[in-house]
Amino acid sequence: MKDLPRFLVSFIVDNQPKTMEVFWNSEALPMNEAENLVRKSFPNSSVTDVQVTSIHHPNNPDVHPGHYQQPEGN
Repeated sequence: MKDLPRFLVSFIVDNQPKTMEVFWNSEALPMNEAENLVRKSFPNSSVTDVQVTSIHHPNNPDVHPGHYQQPEGN
């Protein structure tokens, strides 16, 4: 799965914002496929505002999203 393109799917479920990381076998994740994946994960919920963003950088477990890291060196 590491070689497959990654996508961040953002959506709202029952008025709560959520995200999920998706590996897809193509360079683009169609919106209808993203919606299907979300609805399968939350079958009896109200799902709205599905958005797809491609993730181009490798997954680094030492870096936490939203946390600024000071560059090393000058």
